Amino acid sequence: MQALVWAGWLWCAAVQAPAANVEVSCTFTNGSVEKKTLPLEAQGEVLRFRWQAAEVPAGLKHVEVRADFATARTGEDGYFVMPNGFLGTFHERNGEQSLSSSCMPIFGMQTPRATFVAIVTGLPHEYTLVARARDGVYTLFPRFVLDGRKPHADLAIDFHLLTGAEATYAGMARVYRRFQLDRHACVPLKERMLAHPELAYAAQAPEIRIRMGWKPAPSPVEEQTPATEPPMKVAVTFDRAGEILDECKRRGIERAEFCLVGWNQKGHDGRYPQLFPVEAALGGEARLRALIAKAQQLGYQIVCHNNHSDAYHVADCWNEEFVIKNPDGSLSKNASWSGGRMYNLCPRRAWELFAPRDLRAIAALGFRGVHYIDVLSIVRPRACFDPRHPLNPDESAEWLNKIMDEARAVFDGVASEGPFDFCCGQLDYALYVSFGHMTNMPKLVDRVVPLWQLVYHGIIMSNPFTDTANYTLKGDVARLKLVEFGGRPMFYFYSKFLEGNKQWMGAEDLTCADQPALAASVAKLKAGYDEYAALCHLQTQFMENHEQLAPGITRTAYSDGTAIVCNYRDTAFAFEGKQVKPHDYLIIPGGAFQ
Repeated sequence: MQALVWAGWLWCAAVQAPAANVEVSCTFTNGSVEKKTLPLEAQGEVLRFRWQAAEVPAGLKHVEVRADFATARTGEDGYFVMPNGFLGTFHERNGEQSLSSSCMPIFGMQTPRATFVAIVTGLPHEYTLVARARDGVYTLFPRFVLDGRKPHADLAIDFHLLTGAEATYAGMARVYRRFQLDRHACVPLKERMLAHPELAYAAQAPEIRIRMGWKPAPSPVEEQTPATEPPMKVAVTFDRAGEILDECKRRGIERAEFCLVGWNQKGHDGRYPQLFPVEAALGGEARLRALIAKAQQLGYQIVCHNNHSDAYHVADCWNEEFVIKNPDGSLSKNASWSGGRMYNLCPRRAWELFAPRDLRAIAALGFRGVHYIDVLSIVRPRACFDPRHPLNPDESAEWLNKIMDEARAVFDGVASEGPFDFCCGQLDYALYVSFGHMTNMPKLVDRVVPLWQLVYHGIIMSNPFTDTANYTLKGDVARLKLVEFGGRPMFYFYSKFLEGNKQWMGAEDLTCADQPALAASVAKLKAGYDEYAALCHLQTQFMENHEQLAPGITRTAYSDGTAIVCNYRDTAFAFEGKQVKPHDYLIIPGGAFQ
């Protein structure tokens, strides 16, 4: 096969960075493999990899880029860290951990020879990150997945070398935060709050979600019609939701942001992209408007949950035209939810057909606050191969951001489900940063560290884990994780709605079927409200440092000098002359972070 042509490289002498190389391994769709070792371009302490899109040969299945310093041996000191917070020391001889989509385009490694953080600046949505141990040798590298198509942009990675106190995963996060702020990809929360009073309110208030109604999920009817869709379960009517508000006020919860889930036609995931009319079985539009007015009169913020990603056949506006198309022209689809088989809505068509109209119609009901749009930020931007509205992932991200920009303009804030940072300039709150993995680790992974929070705390509010939803019902570990990771609490009435035992936010739930259940649930809300009152001021601060002081002991430090030491042990821990109680934490105000 003709040798690969490698062009577009700029050569210059290293200023501070040592000479370094990458091995670029190209696997073609016909199964052949070609490898080449190339030097990196050095600019200060940054080593740059670039491969111009025009020079990438046709027919590539994937490209792996391995830096020669991104390697370690089993038993050496150090670790690798992935963008979801997976941290693994070099304790295995064989194994592999991969992330097929990364919430941040970064990865890092600390070894006895070098510490670096890599920022993927070209094709950030189109690679799988791989940590591999093979015969006692660890490597950490991205695999750009092309599937035979020419890339729409250059393959590009910047490796930032770190030394001294910066040579930690917290230092890696600070490098990426500076990168994002310097290029104005996002704005600190305290600055945004100056112009957005509803956002300022939300930062001081827990998120309380109420799932009102839903059809069975997964659905027994894959392709529903109005005649065949299953009946909707009514869990909380609009009037009953008003009684939840009354009980919260009676218990002394002065600030809360309530989010209504399933207010729309046929409930949660009922008939998207159709939203209206407001579901009559819950009380209809008149009772919803009355509930919104009541919440605001009580001093609460109230928003709702909608969706611009999913589409079901049962929608009154269903049309295959607006669905993402796969490369072979088939419809892009996902799991079976309450509305039946779910199809992925093209972001461009979501904007052109639905988002501006629907967001303004929702706002006209009276909602105001950090409005929630499901799904958008928990999956990487998808490509669409429909010739009428083709999108590469970067273009898809642009349309998704237009939707979130509109939501912020209409409601004063926007929340979504996950932490993908293509929308870091739009997102105000992430419902959960990590989907599971609060305690149980894969083979190569020792623990989860708050890498995302070290980048975005003070920029985007978040609840750290699916497992920390309803944390006051769940015991000490969930409580400590919420605090250690700087979370804004999220509570959920009827978080359990799936058929069977698979409940991703846990088995513990808030309910309100009768007055004793309501009173017990609000008592748990009040405990979380009181605890958050002592911590909410930290939402506007950067998380500057995080470390494991000893097994079961962590320390999180903020830019205002506050530190929080969490003790997961069964015995007390002495820290700087103070005792941290077992299964508890200690807030330490003070000087600059260390």
